[in-house]
Amino acid sequence: MADRIRKVNEFLRHEIAECLKAQDFDGLVTVKAIETGRDMKSACVWISVLGNEEEVLDEIESNKKQIQRFINTKMQTKNVPRLSFKIDRSGEHAQRIEELIRNEES
Repeated sequence: MADRIRKVNEFLRHEIAECLKAQDFDGLVTVKAIETGRDMKSACVWISVLGNEEEVLDEIESNKKQIQRFINTKMQTKNVPRLSFKIDRSGEHAQRIEELIRNEES
């Protein structure tokens, strides 16, 4: 089962990235990761944004139905996950941890 979810995550990441690339955002959007539930009913799309995060996230949310329809036509499975989009802040956390480590060493 885990292998199937991994393949679904990779497929969704590629297709959603292509869909977002076709849209005109005020910033650069990167799909960092996908977390699909075991039941395949939902998927969290983690994105990073170079630019105004809130504005881009609002634009994505307003286009979510269109993105969902695009994925519905691409996936040939019984269940197509419902998408939710969240900002990935892991890079900021890693940078903060590195900064704390450097300060501790000084």
